[in-house]
Amino acid sequence: MPQKPPTIRQKRLGAELRKLREAAGMSGEDAAEALECGQAKISRIETGTNGIRPFELRGLLKAYGVTDQALVDSLVDLAREGRRQGWWNTYVSAFPGIADLAHLESKAVSVQVWQTVLVPGLLQTPGYMRALFKGGRHGYDDAAAERCVAARTARQAVLAKPDAPELTAVVYEAALRCGVGGPEVMRGQLGHLVGLVESGRARIQVLPFDAGVHGGLDGPFVVYGLLASGMDVVMTDSLAAAAYLDREEDVRRYRELFGSLRSLALAPDASLVMIKKLAVRA
Repeated sequence: MPQKPPTIRQKRLGAELRKLREAAGMSGEDAAEALECGQAKISRIETGTNGIRPFELRGLLKAYGVTDQALVDSLVDLAREGRRQGWWNTYVSAFPGIADLAHLESKAVSVQVWQTVLVPGLLQTPGYMRALFKGGRHGYDDAAAERCVAARTARQAVLAKPDAPELTAVVYEAALRCGVGGPEVMRGQLGHLVGLVESGRARIQVLPFDAGVHGGLDGPFVVYGLLASGMDVVMTDSLAAAAYLDREEDVRRYRELFGSLRSLALAPDASLVMIKKLAVRA
């Protein structure tokens, strides 16, 4: 049976451990000696191919001289995550990537979303989702579409938690004018956005058409800000698959891009006025 590819959680943990080992001036052989294992195991852990048990991880971090308790706790949580059963396990067979998404959304303290032609997934109504899954690139039948709606709706529960991430979305004007599902669905969707903003569960800014050429035209992305410093993740989406970037320079580049898009977008109050007007016209 072919080995499953590592998840984003395993890759993040492995990459962070490699970075900490190198910062401590230790070789893979040194790390193997500290963990009392073969060097091949250290290599597999760092590439995300193998997991690591929490007690082994704490020992390795001690050998690396890591004293930041928030970082230690975050890494131990990552190591345990693969063993946990959550609501997403119901959907993993159909949507292999949902566990990674659920993990990032549940651990994020901030979520920064840029969307070009669609309303961000965490902000979509069931009617809007249903129209997307039945049409476009998906073309699912009723049963498959409803399963997708249920999975995405379950993800949205993170916004109702007491420790919900601070969600900031910049959406291109096209996303608000694209008639997904027809006028009734769009009225409901735009009204939902108004409710999210007015309840404080999301901050939404609209980038108008007259902003001209800008850096966001290359496509949508999400920046997940995590509690431990240096562990933020960017997700980019394409027809092929979602890609996750965790190198500090990549995250910094996308944060700067998001900042530039926010500066070009309408202010939050003006954005809310525009969404309300479009809802009435839909």
